[in-house]
Amino acid sequence: MNFRIYHPAATLAPYVKQYYHLQTTTAGLINLPQNLFSLGDLYMVFLQEGEVLFQPAQHASFTLPAAAVVGHFTCHHQIRVKGPVKMTVIQLNAYGCYRLAGLDMSAFNNYFRDLLKQNCENCENWQQLAAQLAGNEESANIPAILDKAFNTILEEHNYNLKQVDVIADYIGRHQGNTSIERLSKKFKTSRHTLERRFMEVVGIPPQLYARMLRFREAMRHMQKMNVEEWQSFITTNDYYSQALFIQDFLFFKGEAPVLNQETAIAQMPAPEVRPVAVA
Repeated sequence: MNFRIYHPAATLAPYVKQYYHLQTTTAGLINLPQNLFSLGDLYMVFLQEGEVLFQPAQHASFTLPAAAVVGHFTCHHQIRVKGPVKMTVIQLNAYGCYRLAGLDMSAFNNYFRDLLKQNCENCENWQQLAAQLAGNEESANIPAILDKAFNTILEEHNYNLKQVDVIADYIGRHQGNTSIERLSKKFKTSRHTLERRFMEVVGIPPQLYARMLRFREAMRHMQKMNVEEWQSFITTNDYYSQALFIQDFLFFKGEAPVLNQETAIAQMPAPEVRPVAVA
C-alpha cells in the first residue's frame, strides 16, 4: 500500500489541514484504519479507482461516489476499500467544507454528499478538480493541483461563516472544556441561534463538537499517563467521573476501555502506528 501525506499551501489555512493519497494494487476488500477519518474534522474524498465503503455503527452503510464530502463521524465506524484503489483525501477543519462548498451541513454527520450532484455556485470547480485528479498520473502533482483549485474557490466565493469559525476555534483552544451557556454569554447570542448556526456551518451541535474535542484531547494525554495521573486528569477535564469518560469511549470508539488497578488507558494494546490523520 502506498500512502502519502502532503501539506497544503499556507493560504488555505485554517480550512484545509492535510492532503492524503492512497494507492494500492491489491484486489478485494481491505480494511483501512478507523482513525484515517478522525473526530472533529471533515473530509473530501476524490476516488480515481476502486470502491470505498463506510459502515458507521449508527447509520446504514454507504459507498462513496467519485467525489464526495464525508460528514463528521460521531460514532464507531469501519472503512473498507475494494481494490485496486486510488484515492485522494483532503482533511478539512470543522467549518472548512462550508467555506469551500457553501453546503448546508445540517443532518450531515455520519454520511456523505456527492460533490458532483450539488446545486451550488461552484459545482463546475468540483467537476474540473475531479477530472484533473482522475487524469493525473503522478502523485507528486497532487498538492499543486489541490492548492490551485482551492485557492481559486476561496477567491471566487466568500460564504459567510456567521461567527461559527470564531466559536469553533474558541472551543478548540479550550479542548472542548466549555458549555453552551458559556458560549452564549461570551458571543452574545441566544442558545437557539448558536445551535442553528453551528448546525448549518459545521453539521453537528456545539455541545457534541465540544464533547468530541474533549474526548480527543483526553485520549492524547492519557496515552502517556499512569493510573494515578489518569484519575486526576479525568476530574480536571469536565468528565467528573470515570463512568462519564467510559460513556464517551463507548460512543466514539464502539468498545469499552480496559481499566483496572494495574493498567489504565495508557497501557491498553496500541494499534499499529500508521502515517494517517489520527484523532
